[in-house]
Amino acid sequence: MPFIDDVVSHRKERMTGGLKKTSLICVLSFFFSPAMAINAIDSANKALLYKVIDESQAGTRSAGHTQKLEALSQVLLGSVYVGGSVGEGEEGIYDKDPLVRFDVFDCTTYVETILAGAMSSSSDEFEQNLMRLRYKEGNVSFVSRNHFPSLDWLPNNQDKLVDITSTVAGGAVSMAKTIIDKTAWYQHIGDDVIHCDVASSSDCLTLLTRLQGEGDAFDPEPAFLSYIPLTDLFLGEAKRTNQALLDRIPSGSVINMVRPDWPIKQWIGTNMNVSHQGIAIRKNGTLFLRHASVVHKKVLDENFVDYFSGYSASSTLKGFNVQSLKH
Repeated sequence: MPFIDDVVSHRKERMTGGLKKTSLICVLSFFFSPAMAINAIDSANKALLYKVIDESQAGTRSAGHTQKLEALSQVLLGSVYVGGSVGEGEEGIYDKDPLVRFDVFDCTTYVETILAGAMSSSSDEFEQNLMRLRYKEGNVSFVSRNHFPSLDWLPNNQDKLVDITSTVAGGAVSMAKTIIDKTAWYQHIGDDVIHCDVASSSDCLTLLTRLQGEGDAFDPEPAFLSYIPLTDLFLGEAKRTNQALLDRIPSGSVINMVRPDWPIKQWIGTNMNVSHQGIAIRKNGTLFLRHASVVHKKVLDENFVDYFSGYSASSTLKGFNVQSLKH
């Protein structure tokens, strides 16, 4: 099952400002090679990532921590974007996709992989740290997965992350708010999540009904997230870049794209606040967004200013939130 920010594609609205509905699950089957090739890529990326972890120490100094984040994130540049590529593994009740993958990523699984690596003093710690990021209290199950960034993923990881949005802003910030209706979202989940066909299998229908029923345990909840408006990044009618603000974004920090009360209820059952995640990386004095892009179908670097400058005032994307990994 993809993370919520990948359930409805966050393709750039650019100058139109309109939300484009795509399939609820990113099915990019044409990217897949034979199983042996996929396993080779997975194994190679895993080995490279583990090498960086084991050759560096978690450390407490900011400079060393930043360098580790930069090195880890660079290892996976060029990896293919696939939404919904991981699940709870063979032991899972509902989503039996692999628990861990190193060959393909969506925006959140990429960020999680890099953060888990940075948190680990050795590769032996990696998977446990990944589960701590991906699931509430590290409890691996579909229900405890941090599906919603502003309600689950960010609040449940504040023991590992610190929100530095106000520090980067240099003053006041805006606040995104919405109501997350998990009950309605569960009702919108289809049989593609559990990889079977309800039309041809009564067992599949029973399992899907059980999964949808998990949503009955939740009440609609308010979700809030501070953000820096794009109007603070691009100043005045000339949209002059606020270089001082850019300079305050630490390399290695997590960038959350904020769409306050994003109106996608008709497609997934609830509105949201966050549509995408990536990592800020500074190279030779220039800030880039390193992310798994649904637009470019791979992990890549995009100039930070260029990325955000493409959104018009009518876009639902209004700004970004900044989080830093605790040392």
